[in-house]
Amino acid sequence: IAAICHGAQILAAARVIADFDADLLVGHAEGLRNARDFAAGRRRTRKGEMNRLYCFESVPTATGAAADHRFPLRASHVAVALAVLAKRLRESGRLRQPQALDGVEVLAAPAHLLDARLTRGIEVLATDLLENQGNCAVVLGARQPAGAQALVQRINLALGNGGRTVIYAAAPEPPVESAGLAELARKMRAGQVDTLLILGSNPAYSAPPELEFAQALQRVKTRIHLGLYVDETAQLCEWHLPQAHALESWGDLRDLDGRLCLVQPLIAPLYAGRSLLEVLALLAEGVPRKGYDLVRESFARWNGGGLVSEAAWRRYAHDGFVGSAESGAVRVRPAMAWRRFRSDFGAKGKDAGLEVELRADAKLYDGRYANNAWLQELPDAMTKLTWDNAALVGPALAAELGVEHGDVAAVAVSGRQVEIPVYVLPGMARGTVAIALGYGRTGAGRVGTGVGVNAYALRGVGAEWWLPDGSLKAVGRSVKLACTQDHFAIDNRGREERLRRIDALVREGSLEEYEKHPEFAAHLGVHHPPLTSLWKEHEGEGHQWGMAIDLNTCIACNACVVACQAENNIPVVGKEQVARGREMHWMRIDRYFHGAPDEAEVAHQPMACQQCELAPCEQVCPVGATMHSTEGLNMMAYNRCIGTRYCSNNCPYKTRRFNFFNYRKDISDVERLGNNPEVTLRSRGVMEKCTYCVQRIEHARIDAKNAGREMSDGDVVTACQQTCPTQAIVFGDLADPQSRVSQAHADSRAYALLGELNIKPRTLYLARIRNPHPLLAAASGHGEETHDATPEGGHHG
Repeated sequence: IAAICHGAQILAAARVIADFDADLLVGHAEGLRNARDFAAGRRRTRKGEMNRLYCFESVPTATGAAADHRFPLRASHVAVALAVLAKRLRESGRLRQPQALDGVEVLAAPAHLLDARLTRGIEVLATDLLENQGNCAVVLGARQPAGAQALVQRINLALGNGGRTVIYAAAPEPPVESAGLAELARKMRAGQVDTLLILGSNPAYSAPPELEFAQALQRVKTRIHLGLYVDETAQLCEWHLPQAHALESWGDLRDLDGRLCLVQPLIAPLYAGRSLLEVLALLAEGVPRKGYDLVRESFARWNGGGLVSEAAWRRYAHDGFVGSAESGAVRVRPAMAWRRFRSDFGAKGKDAGLEVELRADAKLYDGRYANNAWLQELPDAMTKLTWDNAALVGPALAAELGVEHGDVAAVAVSGRQVEIPVYVLPGMARGTVAIALGYGRTGAGRVGTGVGVNAYALRGVGAEWWLPDGSLKAVGRSVKLACTQDHFAIDNRGREERLRRIDALVREGSLEEYEKHPEFAAHLGVHHPPLTSLWKEHEGEGHQWGMAIDLNTCIACNACVVACQAENNIPVVGKEQVARGREMHWMRIDRYFHGAPDEAEVAHQPMACQQCELAPCEQVCPVGATMHSTEGLNMMAYNRCIGTRYCSNNCPYKTRRFNFFNYRKDISDVERLGNNPEVTLRSRGVMEKCTYCVQRIEHARIDAKNAGREMSDGDVVTACQQTCPTQAIVFGDLADPQSRVSQAHADSRAYALLGELNIKPRTLYLARIRNPHPLLAAASGHGEETHDATPEGGHHG
């Protein structure tokens, strides 16, 4: 089945979701749609309606943090867990289409590789799936082998999920048969390749070292490279053709539902580049063609050939696609020679010793985005690491190997070795060392060259993602990693006080608690007597702006952080300054671990200026640079600020940033085009912070005035709100009782962060509701005392 079709998930209809190494919400090919669908299921806060997410993964991800049950599991054991799940489902005798799992018994999966907690979790998952047949989904990561992919499709068919929560679409036409990169390298070494055209890829950087691709490329007479940068491969070629960026190009594609989709340029090519489509057309036809003409012809062929009306073309350009998700759907039948895939399920039953796992980076992917400074400086959602990659190990494994956070270690597999810093991360699968790909570039441009370690050096032919029988050994030195979690900590008051404060900062409880306690947020938090202000409170006029952030649907994807940076011209400061705690992001996502270190759960909380009614920063500014508007905004007058930083010291949320240097003086004219012209460019020596995108408020006010009407709910959309894939952020006028933000503030889950300080923030958080299965709720610790997962001496927050 996997060879002829692929499945797209419709998670909005799923009450039970099982994620096996897929990172459904962030790292998946359809992560945006999955996140939106998942959030819709989290808003149905009634028993039997709210969805439940199980996550089986080797490295903590944003999806695992959002899960109701997370199980650390080696990447190589995922197929084993799936086989055990299939066996449990088949033995139940309750499947809607049991014939779909015929022959599963031949797998003989070595279940002894799974510990008792994993086995119990799979048993409960099987029960949950059977009770929600047709309204559940089992999803597997793309890097897992073909046999495991076919088994997942069979499981979904057996459960009656086909056409409901999983829709199958015909796969695109198969590619031309190729002997692969290894065969190409062999032919190049033998002098059998006269001309080689490399289109948008970088094999000199990413190919397994045993292929010696760079050396083999030197034996090719004519070497031509098309790419955005003069990268590692381009430097070895005689010709480099400048490729147009995706935002400069016309193109088309098939989405995972089988629809034809249009790619439209946002700007003309800045450097006379040509798109991949135009270069391929030139090779095929011998004459240059415009991308616009090519995609119009493709659209005509989609519609049966001939001329296409201008109205049809304009509708296509407006919608961005033609067809529907159902139009490409196909009906599939389970037909697979299972014995062919026995090796995918670990038939030998051997534990692979120390498993070195290589992963696509959440920011740089495979290295193609290494020259993007915004992404390099963006803190990883789990590690909070910037400008670097590291060998991630669990606390137990670190103690066993005798390494500590920041130690440089030699990681070796099959004679291949790299030296890389160690990062001790709670929640890692037992016996797993994980390293992100995409770093260690030598030809990534001014920003990305020399950042991190190239983990591709560990890859072998046929061993791309996880490598067995590895080793890790400290080399006797350490480095300082640029992690941001503790730079603006608001919870470091000793362990006992810290645990209490984490409960108060990120409030979360079970669905059962939510149904039992009408005042849910108050039930979860720390109770305080009524407080009386010592200050005269502001008397607002007109609109009163406020925000609400729903922790129940936030997935810590970091989209809001980057959107805020783009909207507000926030500078990048570099690794050295980040390591000194001088990053400039106006918005951050705090991360907290709780539970046993090697099975820790994660809580995330977006954090920006809370726009306090009784703002402590305003009380201490000697020159009145930070002040309160009549509409409730905490404003900054940059030309008054003299840099005392009293306001930052007095801010309990630590959301104000001081600009130590002039990061704008050396940027090029092209780089200046990336600035938002509606936001001031700040020089050194001033304090910066979130202002609820005041420029967007004023823009909406002017539009409403020109239209001769009052501003209405939804007219103002902040940058973070606009980009949030799960719509977890709501902004609006608190003076309007019917506005979405007013309704959110009145919700029983709403609470003020550090409300005991009586500074009355305008941003409220909605407490998170987890939906554990009753058979696993006690074991997961939901509703029990929170435990500190931070290793002694660690700094994971």
